[in-house]
Amino acid sequence: KSVLMTAKAILETNMGFNVLIAHDGLEAVDVYQQSKEEILCVICDLTMPNMDGWETIAALRKLKPGIPVILASGYDKSQAMEGEHSELPQVFLSKPYRLNDLVDAVDQALGNNKEPKIMA
Repeated sequence: KSVLMTAKAILETNMGFNVLIAHDGLEAVDVYQQSKEEILCVICDLTMPNMDGWETIAALRKLKPGIPVILASGYDKSQAMEGEHSELPQVFLSKPYRLNDLVDAVDQALGNNKEPKIMA
């Protein structure tokens, strides 16, 4: 929860985004369905209850193909990305991350297009 709230504060305060919060993959899909036209990017943790990061990315992309996704994990990138996945994130973000790492990941995922809503 503290990582989630810190990321929210960074994205809102430092980058000017309006952040929508989901606490697990199922809630993320529900929040996304309600606001998908306003959401420009999703930050998704690899390990979540009810639906993991890979399942969540696949479900979100069924709703809106091509939505930029940042996949965050405490595992190293090679471990987290191994295996076959139907959908891949635009950016992998290693945890713990610094403020600049998060800002850079969002910039990369959006192609430096900073508009008003992002979901974490």
